[in-house]
Amino acid sequence: MSTLDTRPGSSPEAATRRVSGTARLTALHLLVAANTVSMTGNVLLTVVVPWLVLTTTGSPALAGAVVFAGVVSATVGGLGAGRVVEALGPVRASSVADVLSGLAVAPLPILLAVDSLQIWHVVLLTALGTLTDAAGSAARQSLVPAAADGGGHRRERANALYASAEHLGYLLGAPAAGLLIAGFGVGPALWVAVAAFGFAAVAMRGLGSLGPRRDAAAAVAAAGLRETIAFIWGDRALRALVVFPTAAVLLVGPLAPLVLPVLARSVFHDPVVLGVMVACYGVGGLLGAAGYGVVGHAIPRRVLYLGIFLVWPSAYAAILLVAVLPVTLVMLVALGAAAGSLVPLQATIRQERSPARLLPRVIGLSTATIPVAVPTSALLTGFLIEGLGLDRASWVLVAGAALIGCFVVMSRSTRHLEG
Repeated sequence: MSTLDTRPGSSPEAATRRVSGTARLTALHLLVAANTVSMTGNVLLTVVVPWLVLTTTGSPALAGAVVFAGVVSATVGGLGAGRVVEALGPVRASSVADVLSGLAVAPLPILLAVDSLQIWHVVLLTALGTLTDAAGSAARQSLVPAAADGGGHRRERANALYASAEHLGYLLGAPAAGLLIAGFGVGPALWVAVAAFGFAAVAMRGLGSLGPRRDAAAAVAAAGLRETIAFIWGDRALRALVVFPTAAVLLVGPLAPLVLPVLARSVFHDPVVLGVMVACYGVGGLLGAAGYGVVGHAIPRRVLYLGIFLVWPSAYAAILLVAVLPVTLVMLVALGAAAGSLVPLQATIRQERSPARLLPRVIGLSTATIPVAVPTSALLTGFLIEGLGLDRASWVLVAGAALIGCFVVMSRSTRHLEG
């Protein structure tokens, strides 16, 4: 029996639009689910692989080398992410990226089970596993506009849902990794990560209708790296979305991996506090992304952007300079909310200001600086705290955050964020 409405006043075109809208709504949810599971797999590896190295070698330096290899590989992959998405199409590129990540991880538990795992295996396979991360991420992000527009959703809400799901992946992945390691061991935890990548790859294959038609894609001239860089740099809003967040990450990037552990050990003297602080930061990120989806469309973008860069240095200063746990926890939620709302805001602006053929490359290049900035800033901040002590280093970090906030507020580039 036909599902089309044949009542008087109902046209086949209207019914088709309703069916299409339902399909697109499902596609948006499937896209978000696939991205969440893929991100959860990455977070599992972020915890499990360093733990594997530490427990098998006892060397923090080797664990750092493995992390560094993964970061370098992800950065290199980010430079070519747009070309990969352009060549394969976003749906296929995402699936291939997850399949390759799973294939790179799978040998680790096998080699571990037969007692043949060497450190160079871990370094090589970690590098191979992260090489395609940027392409997969850029591919999925480039599909958000089609899923949102086709389903009649505001892009602000769609991007907020997408970002919220990523935060959920982070919140679920880290404790899941700990529970898996404690309950079953490193090998099974690695197999769960492989399964996550496999699920994400299969789920993305159901989104073929969102990708551009092959004949349309072939008709568009391939965008070169220089063209994409020139496009980003020539658009003052897009340029601001690269420069300012990268500068901010240089200061806030070491927060979870370095600053909070130092505070927990040196100020609060309780390892349990570290988990609570990280959780508060994560909850804030989830609330910020979700809040943007609800009210983001009603707030002028420049006002919201400037507000984020005013909240960030203020909260950062309170976290570093006020050694009172309730204040620290509240400020971590505030800082997380600022960061969480910034991600979908920037995604929406990039989607609206970039032509479809350039969007995957714009996303890949605009976010390629972050994987470099985080470990670099963690290294420099570690030396800063070691050399000056936590108190003096905190003042330096707060001064840097305030300086960046002032630059953002005074910048004329933010006036172009509205369109």
